[in-house]
Amino acid sequence: MNLSKKDGYLIIVAVIICIIISCLSPFIASGNPDGLEKSAEDAGLAEDYGVDGLNEIYSSPFPDYTFEPLGSLGEIGVLILGAVICLAGGFVIGKIIEKRG
Repeated sequence: MNLSKKDGYLIIVAVIICIIISCLSPFIASGNPDGLEKSAEDAGLAEDYGVDGLNEIYSSPFPDYTFEPLGSLGEIGVLILGAVICLAGGFVIGKIIEKRG
């Protein structure tokens, strides 16, 4: 993989932006549901699909993007971890595509 210096700087800036957004989001995000979740609640569909019943099948390691023992700091850590996992996944997929190409 041959990245130009400009591409390297762009990647570094993107990672820094992800970390900044992850650090700020617990403090600026709305606690009220919005978008698809709110529409499903308004239509009365959220309960119809038994979303609460899914906890019996699978329990998320970090429900609602939180790590309760650490409070807001835990939220920041989980968000940064999620961003790093997504970036690493994209990097791995890119490497696989590069080898096949």
